[in-house]
Order: sequence, then structure tokens, then C-alpha cells
Amino acid sequence: MVSKLYRKNKNQRDAYSSPWPKKEAIMIRIWEVVWTLFVRWLPKPFYRWHIFLLKLFGAHISGHPFIAPTARIYAPWLLTVGDRSCIATRSEIYNLGPVIIKERVTIAQYAYICNGSHDLSDNKLPLVVGDVVIDNDVFIGARAIILPGLHLCRYSVVGAGAVLTKNTTDFGIYAGNPARFIKERNIYGE
Repeated sequence: MVSKLYRKNKNQRDAYSSPWPKKEAIMIRIWEVVWTLFVRWLPKPFYRWHIFLLKLFGAHISGHPFIAPTARIYAPWLLTVGDRSCIATRSEIYNLGPVIIKERVTIAQYAYICNGSHDLSDNKLPLVVGDVVIDNDVFIGARAIILPGLHLCRYSVVGAGAVLTKNTTDFGIYAGNPARFIKERNIYGE
């Protein structure tokens, strides 16, 4: 089941006002400048600098993950990354709310994780977010899109170019637009 989406700011006046509290909006702008000037252009061997800056901005990073310098993170303070996870080149995590990436997760190049949308039933179009949780040993293929409020269960695979709109099951392989269950993943030794 998809987790419930919730409003970022219950007091948003209209469709044209920012749903972000002022402090958070300023932090997002500062992070964009820091990422652009000090991270984006670095070669891959300097990925630890990127991790250092993410931690400095509040990301919860444990162990030794790899986060490519060109991987775009929108709000580091809303990101958790576990040991030996990989966020590849030019992936984007548009985390308007919490994104939790557990251990040994692979997010391939150009993948897009977005956990925000708008409530289209309200003429103010308020921003709504849903937490994205990615369990251990998940593989997300190149150019795959993960939508708000989803839980990707352990050992699941989201194929290249897939648009995931529903939660996955343990060991499930999903592909297509919208992504559908294809088959169960067989892992030797598990």
C-alpha cells in the first residue's frame, strides 16, 4: 500500500505562495550554491567530499556509501543513506520530504526519486509529500522514476525506464510504465 501523502505546509495561502518555511527555503538555496560551486564538477574519486558536505547539511549517512558528485540531492537534511549504497551519476533525489535509502541499494544513472506532488483537488494546489523508503539490496535501473509515498521492499528490482507507482514486494522485479510485477528475483545463496 502506498503511504499517505501529507501537506508540507497546512497554511499555504494560495497556489503562488511557497509551501516552504522561510528558513528551509533559504537552506535549499544555500545548498544549491554549495553543490554547484563545490561538488557538481568534481571527478568521481572525490565523492567523499560530496558525502562530507551532505553530512554538513544534515544528511544521515552511515558506513561507506558511494554518492556520485553529479547526483543531485534537493534537501540533504531529509536524506538517509545506508552502508554500501550507491547513488550513481546524474541521479536525482527530489526529496521534499524524507527519503530513506537503506544498505546495499543501487540507484543507477539518471534515476529520479520524487516524493512530492500537489493536491489537485484543492485550488490552492498545496504541496503534498510522501516518505520514500528503499529497503536493503534494492536495485533501481537507469532512468527509472519512483513516485511519492512508496516503499521498495528488500531485494526488489525496478527496471530501466520504469515508472513505479505502487509499493514493491520482497524479491519482486518490476518494469514498464506504469511499472508492473514481472517475476520473482532468484538470488543464489538466499
